[in-house]
Amino acid sequence: RGMVDLLVVVPHPDDESFGAGGALLLAKEAGLRTGVLTLTRGEAGRTLGLCPPEELPQVRVEELKRAAAVLQVDYLEVLDYPNALPEGAQGERGPATGRGLSDHPEAEEAVRERLLALRPRFVLTFPPDGINGHPDHVAASRYAREAAKGLAQVVYLVRPEGPLPVTHRLRLPEWALARKLQALAQHKTQALSVLAFMERHPQRLWTETFHLLGASGLREGPWW
Repeated sequence: RGMVDLLVVVPHPDDESFGAGGALLLAKEAGLRTGVLTLTRGEAGRTLGLCPPEELPQVRVEELKRAAAVLQVDYLEVLDYPNALPEGAQGERGPATGRGLSDHPEAEEAVRERLLALRPRFVLTFPPDGINGHPDHVAASRYAREAAKGLAQVVYLVRPEGPLPVTHRLRLPEWALARKLQALAQHKTQALSVLAFMERHPQRLWTETFHLLGASGLREGPWW
């Protein structure tokens, strides 16, 4: 038995709560050990005036620690590969440089080292299109998928409307939704992203959808 059963591998602090907060809580309730690995510290995010830009990486790590505590995560690790701005975006430190996680293919080996040490049964990450095309999401998906070969079953957190078919749908009970909202609320510097998500996809707060690689059909409930 590994140190964790389910490891969420995502690029930024807050990705874990948006797409997989409910899955982490329900897996924990089912007796699984859970973990979160983020590949950047999210330094390209907004500060909302809550801290100077140079302090944002540390502030976001602290926000992630609080969110992980709410989600009752057993293992948390934050790597410090660079966080890219989406193309054309203007950051608080000036225009996007275009450099980010995709410029660091060695991150794949770093993920594989963690998988060898933690021995998760499942690796949960973004689908190949990153859900929203963000270059860090796309890169994290590729690194996680390649690193998991021969080691763990890959599960993608996907949009309910495709392009990948939903194989498992989790409808969160009230207690899990309440905790997921609490976890999202820890990411105070990213409050505008949280509000934008709530405005565009409110139903994804209480219904999480996944694609288990190699599975077909739709199942109501977890894949574990």
